[in-house]
Amino acid sequence: MMTLDHDIFIQAFWWLSLIGGIHCFGVALYVRFIYRSTYNRHNILASIFMLVGLYFMTGLLTNDAITLPIHLLLTLLYPLFFLLMPLLYLYSKQSLHPVTFQPHYLKHTLLAMIIALMTTSAILFSIGIDPNATESRVSSITELSRINVFAIILPCLALIQSAIYLALIYRLVKQSRQLQSLNASVPSDNKIEWVTVIAIGILINWIIRLISAYLPFYLGDYQSMIPETITRLSLLVTVYILAFYSLHQVTKAAYLRSINQSTHHPKPTPTSTPVLDDDEMAYLQDVISTTKKTKRTS
Repeated sequence: MMTLDHDIFIQAFWWLSLIGGIHCFGVALYVRFIYRSTYNRHNILASIFMLVGLYFMTGLLTNDAITLPIHLLLTLLYPLFFLLMPLLYLYSKQSLHPVTFQPHYLKHTLLAMIIALMTTSAILFSIGIDPNATESRVSSITELSRINVFAIILPCLALIQSAIYLALIYRLVKQSRQLQSLNASVPSDNKIEWVTVIAIGILINWIIRLISAYLPFYLGDYQSMIPETITRLSLLVTVYILAFYSLHQVTKAAYLRSINQSTHHPKPTPTSTPVLDDDEMAYLQDVISTTKKTKRTS
Protein backbone atom coordinates (compact mmCIF):
# COMPACT_ATOMS: atom_id res chain seq x y z
CA MET A 1 0.00 0.00 0.00
CA MET A 2 2.83 2.38 0.84
CA THR A 3 4.51 1.56 -2.47
CA LEU A 4 1.27 2.27 -4.34
CA ASP A 5 0.84 5.63 -2.59
CA HIS A 6 4.45 6.49 -3.32
CA ASP A 7 3.99 5.69 -7.02
CA ILE A 8 0.82 7.80 -7.15
CA PHE A 9 2.61 10.82 -5.72
CA ILE A 10 5.54 10.30 -8.09
CA GLN A 11 3.14 10.36 -11.04
CA ALA A 12 1.30 13.39 -9.64
CA PHE A 13 4.60 15.18 -9.07
CA TRP A 14 5.74 14.43 -12.64
CA TRP A 15 2.49 15.59 -14.25
CA LEU A 16 2.29 18.73 -12.14
CA SER A 17 5.86 19.58 -13.14
CA LEU A 18 5.12 19.00 -16.82
CA ILE A 19 1.78 20.86 -16.90
CA GLY A 20 3.11 23.76 -14.84
CA GLY A 21 6.23 24.10 -16.97
CA ILE A 22 4.33 24.02 -20.27
CA HIS A 23 1.75 26.54 -19.09
CA CYS A 24 4.34 28.96 -17.69
CA PHE A 25 6.50 28.76 -20.82
CA GLY A 26 3.39 29.28 -22.94
CA VAL A 27 2.35 32.34 -20.95
CA ALA A 28 5.91 33.70 -21.12
CA LEU A 29 5.99 33.36 -24.92
CA TYR A 30 2.55 34.97 -25.23
CA VAL A 31 3.48 37.88 -22.97
CA ARG A 32 6.84 38.37 -24.69
CA PHE A 33 5.85 38.20 -28.35
CA ILE A 34 2.08 38.81 -28.58
CA TYR A 35 0.92 40.85 -25.61
CA ARG A 36 1.87 44.53 -25.63
CA SER A 37 1.78 46.97 -22.72
CA THR A 38 2.97 50.48 -22.09
CA TYR A 39 6.55 51.01 -20.94
CA ASN A 40 7.47 47.41 -21.99
CA ARG A 41 6.38 45.83 -18.72
CA HIS A 42 5.72 42.60 -20.59
CA ASN A 43 9.47 41.87 -20.90
CA ILE A 44 9.99 41.59 -17.15
CA LEU A 45 6.73 39.67 -16.69
CA ALA A 46 7.77 37.17 -19.37
CA SER A 47 11.09 36.61 -17.60
CA ILE A 48 9.25 35.90 -14.34
CA PHE A 49 7.08 33.24 -15.99
CA MET A 50 10.16 31.72 -17.64
CA LEU A 51 11.83 31.28 -14.24
CA VAL A 52 8.68 29.76 -12.73
CA GLY A 53 8.44 27.40 -15.72
CA LEU A 54 12.08 26.41 -15.23
CA TYR A 55 11.35 25.61 -11.59
CA PHE A 56 8.50 23.33 -12.67
CA MET A 57 10.67 21.60 -15.26
CA THR A 58 13.30 20.68 -12.66
CA GLY A 59 10.78 18.15 -11.37
CA LEU A 60 11.23 16.16 -14.58
CA LEU A 61 14.91 15.54 -13.90
CA THR A 62 15.76 11.97 -12.93
CA ASN A 63 18.95 9.95 -12.59
CA ASP A 64 17.99 7.99 -15.70
CA ALA A 65 17.57 11.13 -17.83
CA ILE A 66 20.87 12.86 -17.00
CA THR A 67 24.39 11.69 -16.31
CA LEU A 68 25.18 14.41 -13.77
CA PRO A 69 23.93 13.77 -10.19
CA ILE A 70 20.67 15.60 -9.64
CA HIS A 71 21.80 17.45 -6.53
CA LEU A 72 24.76 18.89 -8.47
CA LEU A 73 22.55 19.99 -11.38
CA LEU A 74 20.03 21.60 -9.04
CA THR A 75 22.86 23.40 -7.27
CA LEU A 76 24.02 24.80 -10.60
CA LEU A 77 20.49 25.92 -11.49
CA TYR A 78 19.61 27.39 -8.09
CA PRO A 79 21.30 30.79 -8.66
CA LEU A 80 18.80 31.46 -11.44
CA PHE A 81 15.98 31.46 -8.90
CA PHE A 82 17.66 34.35 -7.09
CA LEU A 83 16.50 36.44 -10.06
CA LEU A 84 12.80 35.86 -9.35
CA MET A 85 12.27 38.31 -6.49
CA PRO A 86 14.39 41.11 -8.04
CA LEU A 87 12.40 40.75 -11.28
CA LEU A 88 9.14 40.82 -9.32
CA TYR A 89 10.27 43.98 -7.53
CA LEU A 90 11.29 45.62 -10.81
CA TYR A 91 7.97 44.66 -12.38
CA SER A 92 6.07 46.09 -9.40
CA LYS A 93 8.08 49.31 -9.47
CA GLN A 94 7.61 49.71 -13.21
CA SER A 95 3.86 49.10 -12.86
CA LEU A 96 3.39 51.59 -10.02
CA HIS A 97 5.90 54.24 -11.15
CA PRO A 98 6.34 53.82 -14.92
CA VAL A 99 7.49 57.37 -15.63
CA THR A 100 10.32 57.52 -13.07
CA PHE A 101 11.28 53.85 -13.35
CA GLN A 102 14.99 53.05 -13.51
CA PRO A 103 15.74 49.30 -13.73
CA HIS A 104 19.34 49.07 -12.40
CA TYR A 105 19.53 45.43 -13.48
CA LEU A 106 23.15 44.99 -12.41
CA LYS A 107 22.46 45.95 -8.82
CA HIS A 108 19.56 43.54 -8.52
CA THR A 109 21.25 40.61 -10.29
CA LEU A 110 24.62 40.91 -8.52
CA LEU A 111 23.68 38.43 -5.79
CA ALA A 112 22.65 35.78 -8.33
CA MET A 113 25.95 36.19 -10.20
CA ILE A 114 27.98 35.87 -6.99
CA ILE A 115 26.09 32.74 -5.93
CA ALA A 116 26.51 31.25 -9.41
CA LEU A 117 30.27 31.80 -9.15
CA MET A 118 30.36 30.25 -5.66
CA THR A 119 28.36 27.15 -6.58
CA THR A 120 30.31 26.56 -9.77
CA SER A 121 33.63 26.84 -7.95
CA ALA A 122 32.40 24.57 -5.15
CA ILE A 123 31.38 21.86 -7.61
CA LEU A 124 34.61 22.09 -9.58
CA PHE A 125 36.78 21.83 -6.48
CA SER A 126 34.40 19.64 -4.40
CA ILE A 127 34.08 22.21 -1.61
CA GLY A 128 31.15 21.37 0.65
CA ILE A 129 29.76 18.98 -1.95
CA ASP A 130 30.14 15.24 -2.35
CA PRO A 131 29.94 14.63 -6.13
CA ASN A 132 29.69 10.85 -5.65
CA ALA A 133 26.58 10.99 -3.46
CA THR A 134 24.10 9.96 -6.13
CA GLU A 135 21.90 7.48 -4.31
CA SER A 136 22.38 8.54 -0.71
CA ARG A 137 19.30 8.42 1.49
CA VAL A 138 19.26 11.52 3.63
CA SER A 139 17.51 11.27 6.98
CA SER A 140 18.77 14.39 8.79
CA ILE A 141 19.90 17.93 8.12
CA THR A 142 23.38 17.03 9.35
CA GLU A 143 23.67 14.27 6.78
CA LEU A 144 22.36 16.60 4.08
CA SER A 145 24.96 19.23 4.95
CA ARG A 146 27.68 16.58 4.63
CA ILE A 147 26.52 15.68 1.10
CA ASN A 148 25.69 19.18 -0.15
CA VAL A 149 26.01 22.12 2.20
CA PHE A 150 24.50 24.43 -0.43
CA ALA A 151 21.21 22.55 -0.08
CA ILE A 152 20.90 24.28 3.31
CA ILE A 153 22.67 27.58 2.64
CA LEU A 154 20.94 28.52 -0.63
CA PRO A 155 17.32 28.14 0.59
CA CYS A 156 18.16 30.23 3.65
CA LEU A 157 19.69 32.97 1.48
CA ALA A 158 16.71 32.82 -0.87
CA LEU A 159 14.35 33.19 2.09
CA ILE A 160 16.24 36.25 3.36
CA GLN A 161 16.26 37.77 -0.12
CA SER A 162 12.53 37.16 -0.51
CA ALA A 163 11.79 38.82 2.83
CA ILE A 164 13.81 41.89 1.82
CA TYR A 165 12.16 42.26 -1.57
CA LEU A 166 8.68 41.63 -0.19
CA ALA A 167 9.32 44.46 2.28
CA LEU A 168 10.42 46.70 -0.62
CA ILE A 169 7.27 45.80 -2.58
CA TYR A 170 5.15 46.54 0.48
CA ARG A 171 6.82 49.95 0.75
CA LEU A 172 6.07 50.63 -2.93
CA VAL A 173 2.40 49.79 -2.45
CA LYS A 174 2.21 51.89 0.72
CA GLN A 175 3.78 54.89 -1.01
CA SER A 176 1.35 54.55 -3.91
CA ARG A 177 -1.58 54.48 -1.51
CA GLN A 178 -0.33 57.60 0.25
CA LEU A 179 0.17 59.46 -3.01
CA GLN A 180 -3.28 58.40 -4.14
CA SER A 181 -4.83 59.89 -1.01
CA LEU A 182 -3.16 63.20 -1.92
CA ASN A 183 -4.77 63.12 -5.39
CA ALA A 184 -1.35 63.01 -7.00
CA SER A 185 -0.54 61.45 -10.34
CA VAL A 186 -0.35 57.81 -9.24
CA PRO A 187 -1.35 54.46 -10.68
CA SER A 188 -4.93 53.27 -10.62
CA ASP A 189 -6.37 50.98 -7.99
CA ASN A 190 -6.19 48.07 -10.44
CA LYS A 191 -2.39 48.24 -10.68
CA ILE A 192 -1.94 48.56 -6.91
CA GLU A 193 -4.28 45.61 -6.29
CA TRP A 194 -2.49 43.55 -8.96
CA VAL A 195 0.93 44.10 -7.37
CA THR A 196 -0.51 43.32 -3.93
CA VAL A 197 -2.05 40.05 -5.12
CA ILE A 198 1.23 38.94 -6.74
CA ALA A 199 3.19 39.69 -3.55
CA ILE A 200 0.69 37.79 -1.39
CA GLY A 201 0.78 34.82 -3.77
CA ILE A 202 4.58 34.67 -3.68
CA LEU A 203 4.59 34.99 0.11
CA ILE A 204 2.13 32.12 0.55
CA ASN A 205 4.13 29.88 -1.78
CA TRP A 206 7.36 30.69 0.04
CA ILE A 207 5.81 29.68 3.36
CA ILE A 208 4.55 26.41 1.85
CA ARG A 209 7.94 25.81 0.26
CA LEU A 210 9.77 26.41 3.54
CA ILE A 211 7.49 24.05 5.46
CA SER A 212 7.67 21.32 2.82
CA ALA A 213 11.48 21.56 2.64
CA TYR A 214 12.17 21.02 6.33
CA LEU A 215 9.10 19.16 7.56
CA PRO A 216 10.29 15.73 6.27
CA PHE A 217 13.37 15.96 8.50
CA TYR A 218 11.16 16.20 11.55
CA LEU A 219 8.79 13.48 10.32
CA GLY A 220 11.69 11.16 9.49
CA ASP A 221 10.50 10.56 5.90
CA TYR A 222 12.78 12.56 3.66
CA GLN A 223 12.12 10.34 0.63
CA SER A 224 8.41 11.17 0.56
CA MET A 225 7.19 12.98 -2.56
CA ILE A 226 4.20 14.52 -0.78
CA PRO A 227 5.89 17.84 0.23
CA GLU A 228 7.32 18.47 -3.27
CA THR A 229 3.97 17.57 -4.85
CA ILE A 230 2.10 19.96 -2.56
CA THR A 231 4.62 22.72 -3.32
CA ARG A 232 4.19 22.42 -7.07
CA LEU A 233 0.41 22.09 -6.77
CA SER A 234 0.18 25.29 -4.72
CA LEU A 235 2.41 27.13 -7.20
CA LEU A 236 0.37 25.91 -10.18
CA VAL A 237 -2.87 26.96 -8.47
CA THR A 238 -1.30 30.38 -7.76
CA VAL A 239 -0.39 30.77 -11.45
CA TYR A 240 -3.98 29.99 -12.45
CA ILE A 241 -5.38 32.40 -9.87
CA LEU A 242 -3.08 35.18 -11.09
CA ALA A 243 -4.10 34.48 -14.70
CA PHE A 244 -7.82 34.65 -13.93
CA TYR A 245 -7.35 37.71 -11.72
CA SER A 246 -5.41 39.44 -14.48
CA LEU A 247 -8.24 38.67 -16.92
CA HIS A 248 -10.72 40.08 -14.41
CA GLN A 249 -8.64 43.24 -14.02
CA VAL A 250 -8.43 43.74 -17.80
CA THR A 251 -12.20 43.29 -18.14
CA LYS A 252 -12.85 45.66 -15.26
CA ALA A 253 -10.51 48.31 -16.69
CA ALA A 254 -12.17 48.08 -20.12
CA TYR A 255 -15.61 48.44 -18.53
CA LEU A 256 -14.58 51.49 -16.47
CA ARG A 257 -12.92 53.02 -19.53
CA SER A 258 -16.11 52.68 -21.55
CA ILE A 259 -18.14 54.29 -18.76
CA ASN A 260 -15.72 57.24 -18.53
CA GLN A 261 -15.83 57.75 -22.28
CA SER A 262 -19.62 57.74 -22.31
CA THR A 263 -19.67 60.21 -19.39
CA HIS A 264 -17.16 62.69 -20.85
CA HIS A 265 -18.41 62.35 -24.42
CA PRO A 266 -22.22 62.24 -24.35
CA LYS A 267 -23.97 61.05 -27.45
CA PRO A 268 -25.12 63.93 -29.72
CA THR A 269 -28.86 64.40 -29.98
CA PRO A 270 -30.08 63.15 -33.31
CA THR A 271 -31.27 65.90 -35.68
CA SER A 272 -34.41 65.41 -37.67
CA THR A 273 -33.73 64.91 -41.36
CA PRO A 274 -36.28 65.95 -43.97
CA VAL A 275 -38.19 63.19 -45.68
CA LEU A 276 -38.12 64.92 -49.12
CA ASP A 277 -35.13 66.51 -50.79
CA ASP A 278 -35.11 70.01 -52.39
CA ASP A 279 -36.24 68.92 -55.85
CA GLU A 280 -39.13 66.92 -54.47
CA MET A 281 -40.19 69.86 -52.28
CA ALA A 282 -40.06 72.23 -55.27
CA TYR A 283 -42.17 69.83 -57.34
CA LEU A 284 -44.70 69.52 -54.51
CA GLN A 285 -44.96 73.31 -54.25
CA ASP A 286 -45.61 73.56 -57.99
CA VAL A 287 -48.37 70.95 -57.77
CA ILE A 288 -50.00 72.75 -54.84
CA SER A 289 -49.83 76.14 -56.59
CA THR A 290 -51.25 74.65 -59.82
CA THR A 291 -54.12 73.08 -57.91
CA LYS A 292 -54.96 76.39 -56.25
CA LYS A 293 -55.00 78.21 -59.63
CA THR A 294 -57.29 75.57 -61.11
CA LYS A 295 -59.75 75.94 -58.27
CA ARG A 296 -59.82 79.75 -58.66
CA THR A 297 -60.47 79.49 -62.42
CA SER A 298 -63.30 77.07 -61.95
